[in-house]
Amino acid sequence: MGEHHSITITEQLLESEDFMYKRGVLQQYHHSLGSLDAALHALVHNIIVGENQKGEVVEAMQQETRSYMMRNQLLLNQLGNRVTRSVAALDDQIDDRKSQQLTLTYENTPSG
Repeated sequence: MGEHHSITITEQLLESEDFMYKRGVLQQYHHSLGSLDAALHALVHNIIVGENQKGEVVEAMQQETRSYMMRNQLLLNQLGNRVTRSVAALDDQIDDRKSQQLTLTYENTPSG
């Protein structure tokens, strides 16, 4: 009886594919959120400043609106970064699934 040997190889089962185009769809939503936020800020600003409103309440509303806009902008920036990282991670995960590790076991029998 011969000796048993094993060899492990990684085989690419499917071709790699770039999924970074998926980022565009998510970025459209990101852009829409930014546009909606800017429109809300402009509307509030026009109501307060456009009608020449004055006083402590108006100033507090303006400050709160600016603060809200800045928080939203920070969140949108984080979202943009996360979209890029998430799509890149998805791309890597899909590529990893397209290859498979195979272990071949064979018996080395003397010829004779």
